[in-house]
Amino acid sequence: MMNLETYNRIKKELGSEVGLIAVSKGQTGEKILSLYNQGHRDFGENFLQELVEKKNQLPDDIRWHFLGNIQSNKLPKIIESSYIIHSISRQKIYEILINAETNISTKILLQLKLGSEKTKGGFSENEIINIVKNHDRNSNVSIKGIMVISENNIDNVTRKQQFSQAKKLFEKIKKINNEIEILSMGMSNDYQVAISCDSNMVRLGTVIFGKRK
Repeated sequence: MMNLETYNRIKKELGSEVGLIAVSKGQTGEKILSLYNQGHRDFGENFLQELVEKKNQLPDDIRWHFLGNIQSNKLPKIIESSYIIHSISRQKIYEILINAETNISTKILLQLKLGSEKTKGGFSENEIINIVKNHDRNSNVSIKGIMVISENNIDNVTRKQQFSQAKKLFEKIKKINNEIEILSMGMSNDYQVAISCDSNMVRLGTVIFGKRK
């Protein structure tokens, strides 16, 4: 069950400094609309097809954030459908993006790999620094910051260390490129730890919407 009281409590807890992406994958249009009617506009989807269907059915002023794994053949459609693409985690995808023949301005976050979990994608710190240093500011693609997903089976002390590491990198790359402003870290199970490490964008699904259908 969706609980608007929980949503409003979390919004209050986050304050105006921390952006909230409501992760709506697997959730109904009806649930999305009830948040929309509270004034919420930023929603996150993991699958292109679902994003496109919802985008076509729901109000035009919703800002759709693409959070999922990216297949290169789907990239043009992802560019077209997304307000920000959060999950640029491979050099190949970044290169296709910057060479895409499109007039659409694209905002992206680079995914930093935390820890050593095999299933998590992402760049190393040095790779991110190099991308930011060499990024052509005149391209249609603007790098707005970094995104991280903490490892699954770790304690909060380790998690805090990983989030602090991401924060240090964020401060470094902000000095290289003044368009960088987003440090997206924290999900339903760890957003409070993320905020204590200065995350300014969290991605919350089940804690707001309840279990997926």
